[in-house]
Order: sequence, then structure tokens, then C-alpha cells
Amino acid sequence: MVISRRARPVRPVVMRIVENLAAIEAVRIVKVTPGFLSASSETSGIRRCPVTKPGHPTAVGVSLILDEEHKAILFYEITSAVKGYGSRMVDAVMSALPKGWRAVVVMDWSGGFWKVMRQRHRRIMIL
Repeated sequence: MVISRRARPVRPVVMRIVENLAAIEAVRIVKVTPGFLSASSETSGIRRCPVTKPGHPTAVGVSLILDEEHKAILFYEITSAVKGYGSRMVDAVMSALPKGWRAVVVMDWSGGFWKVMRQRHRRIMIL
């Protein structure tokens, strides 16, 4: 787990998301920067940025925009080269959100994944 000095102190909701994502066996790194969280099985570059690009051939990862002022989590990118890990990552994020918080999917290019997740988690908004 990597937490930027500028992102400290970390709010409890963000820490719960970090802990839940870190508990997924495929996830090797979770990185928190101000307003942003990413987690993945792989990293790239000298700064070891988690790989979350949709359609990546080998990575399992998710990146989130953290809008603490409006109590919202925006799913920015998600990828899963291994079937089932996409829903595990969504479950990990959603189970960490307290009442009053919501999750938002701004662009859905998934071909149905987010509709299934919306049925499972009613607090997910698909725009």
C-alpha cells in the first residue's frame, strides 16, 4: 500500500476501500493520492503506477476518483484479465461505502458488466 503524503490524513471510508481491495489475492498494490485511488495486480513505470487500463491482457485493477466533498466514488477505470475479479473489486468498494455515499459510473463501455453490478448494488449510478 502506498499513500501519498499529500493524501494524508486518509478518511476512514478510503482506508476501508484500501483494506478491502488489498484483501483481494490478485491485487498487489494499492496507491492513494489526493482525490484518487488505484489498485492492481501489476505496475508500470518507475513510479510503480497500478495498471488499470480497460482491456489490459494480464492485469486486474481498478482506479477510482474520490469526491469526498460530495460523498461519491467515481469508477474511472476497471480491468480484469481473470474472470470474476471485476465484480470482486466492485464488491470491495461498495461494501466499504457508508450510508449516504454513492458510486458513479460516468462512461460504460463494458457491454453489460455495469448493468449487472447495478442490479447487485443499488447505490451505483450509471450516467
